[in-house]
Amino acid sequence: MLRKIGKKLVNNLGLKLLAAFSAIVLWVVVVNIDDPLKNMRYTTSVNFENRDYVENQMGKYFEVSGGSNTISFYVSAQRSIHEKLSNSDFVASADMEKLEYDEQTKTWRVPVIVTQTKYNSDKVMIASKQLYMEVVLEDLGTSQKMIAAEARGTVADGCALGEVSIVGSNLLKISGPSSVVSQINRAEAVINVDGMSKDVTDNVIPVLYDADGNVIDTTKLELSISSVTITAQILSTKEVSLEFLTRGTAAEGYMVTGIEYDLATVRIKGEPAVINPINKITIPEEVLELTGAEEDIVTTVDITPYLPEGTSLVSDSDAKIEVTVRVEPIVTRTFHIPVTNLTVTDLRMGYSAEFEERVITVDVSGPKSMVEKLTTDQIRGTVSASGRGRGSHQLKVDFALEEEYYSVVEQVTVPVTISGEDRRPDTDGNGVTTGNPNESGTGEGSTSGETGGSGGTSGTEGDEDVGETENGEEI
Repeated sequence: MLRKIGKKLVNNLGLKLLAAFSAIVLWVVVVNIDDPLKNMRYTTSVNFENRDYVENQMGKYFEVSGGSNTISFYVSAQRSIHEKLSNSDFVASADMEKLEYDEQTKTWRVPVIVTQTKYNSDKVMIASKQLYMEVVLEDLGTSQKMIAAEARGTVADGCALGEVSIVGSNLLKISGPSSVVSQINRAEAVINVDGMSKDVTDNVIPVLYDADGNVIDTTKLELSISSVTITAQILSTKEVSLEFLTRGTAAEGYMVTGIEYDLATVRIKGEPAVINPINKITIPEEVLELTGAEEDIVTTVDITPYLPEGTSLVSDSDAKIEVTVRVEPIVTRTFHIPVTNLTVTDLRMGYSAEFEERVITVDVSGPKSMVEKLTTDQIRGTVSASGRGRGSHQLKVDFALEEEYYSVVEQVTVPVTISGEDRRPDTDGNGVTTGNPNESGTGEGSTSGETGGSGGTSGTEGDEDVGETENGEEI
């Protein structure tokens, strides 16, 4: 049986294949001639009209539910027309004044009208079913923020950032969903000054931040300003010293020993012509009043008001300077000074001097902390023997103290014995001894200028004649 069927299938196989092919061709021809109607699905974006109605009349912000503003619909047309149609041939519009609330679904929706732009309406029919776009309403929020101009980056060496400002209005008006607007904390526009040595100007888009410094997405917001022009001033810098003047004096028995401040110099910025002549900043005397002070004066001084016009500090942290005026009580201390600390000057040539005492007493006054550290070795002095001849003399001591704050309370004298003979240089520059003018003979011979003991000093200058007073002292 199967064999008979197989023979029938392969009989006239060529004719059978030809018949099948002819049937397919005939079907294609019929279809092309017939061109039947078909329903096809298209998608296009919805254009919302009268958006202001929702904002101004209802006080609401709206957005499409689900976030997509496209709508799909069916179109009936001949197949040949469908082949030439695309999504871009359709326009969808929604009039927000016709916004309605659907009680069944508890949602807001707006009717959508779709039209096509390529063929006459009798050739392309859009499904008659009413189309809607579902939207979500939220309270409309508005805000106003002043845009702060900021600079980012480090300017070139030797330069400093000056004023950074916005050219024109910096008032930004913002509207949008209250849930977003309520998060806005500040608005900033940043200009890049990295490596710059001259003034910079740039157009910048403002950025909104919340209280935590996070950037706020502005896609749902309407901003009155899309960009601002910022200019950044680049200034020269210079390091200058500080000088603090004082007024008044400390209380009786006290002394000002110095002024200390935590910064000796500060760096200022400004135009080159302004800062080049400036070498120091002087703080006037009325800032530090010392009258009647009995202890250290510690205060903080804001130097900003005393900066020269046209200048400012490179670092704002340098504005407040901590100043300490040292005030100490004046004390007096008695020192016993060995005469080896003294030097006799102005002796006549051929004379020597010897101190008659080994130790002298001197009272020194000054700031307590300094007087307590003073040692006898630091107290040096000179004794002038100018015009003095042989004999014992009470000579004044001139002390040389290392610090200007010290002072000797009373004048001190020291007994000094001067001995020797006048000695004048001969024509060869050698010393020659002169005799007593009241005696005969010249008494020639060289003098040795020996000292009589501890503290003795030999004379090296002076050539006046020596006479005797009534009591036998030489003058």
